[in-house]
Amino acid sequence: MDPRHPEQAISRMRELMKQYDRIEADMAKATTSAQLAQLEREGGLVVQEICLVAPRIHEAMMQTSRQRRHDLSHGVVEKPEPIREIALEGVVEVIKVAKAQAKKKTTKKKTTKKKTTKKAE
Repeated sequence: MDPRHPEQAISRMRELMKQYDRIEADMAKATTSAQLAQLEREGGLVVQEICLVAPRIHEAMMQTSRQRRHDLSHGVVEKPEPIREIALEGVVEVIKVAKAQAKKKTTKKKTTKKKTTKKAE
């Protein structure tokens, strides 16, 4: 994990958690102590990397927040998609209702000060 790229921290953490889950599942199925030892070494390395990546998650969140604040200050506003919930036979299904226009980014119109001309005396 390159500390200069906090935006990659979230995807890397997901990969590491998948590796951890796989190692833990393999440990439950291990048949020899040699297999367990190998999985313990592998798992130790994965946990070490998780500890190194974890602080970058906050940086990634703050970077996303800063970018969104920048977009909002420049008038880039996205309309949220309306969501409807419909109960069908005891199961709640969430249906997103959105048109192509809702997906497009809209920009806020800039208001400018009206120019006035001075009368010549």
